[in-house]
Amino acid sequence: MHRVLIEAKDLNTYKKLLRTLGEYTDKFPSTGVDKYFKQALENGKKIMPKNKRALEIIDSVLRGSDSAPGAVQQFLNIRFADLPIEVRPLYKEGNRKVVAFWDKGGVVQDKVLGLIAWDGKSAGFWSDADGKKVTLLQDMDTENTGG
Repeated sequence: MHRVLIEAKDLNTYKKLLRTLGEYTDKFPSTGVDKYFKQALENGKKIMPKNKRALEIIDSVLRGSDSAPGAVQQFLNIRFADLPIEVRPLYKEGNRKVVAFWDKGGVVQDKVLGLIAWDGKSAGFWSDADGKKVTLLQDMDTENTGG
């Protein structure tokens, strides 16, 4: 049952991403966003991360604006450290909480845009700045769904 819920969230968030990118591309052609829209269409929902927190972050950013331009601007530019606290990916390092990074194919990223596997192949995971896998605070008490 848990798997079905994640897949439903995955598909809903993917559809929301397509609608947002499509609307933006229609209103503002030749901005580079059309490249992401085409890749999202070509590779289907395989572009979406399997990690529950990553999906929550994407969904939160897409819902956080009243317009497609606002949502796309946030999606392309917002860093994990600037996310609302309820979705910010945090892990514990010693006595402090630290914002995690997303490691995809050995490339450590800190923007929401990096959560998407535009090629439909490269999965990712939460890491520290050096690319070492970490467990997010909210995931420590539950099963970690991986990347």
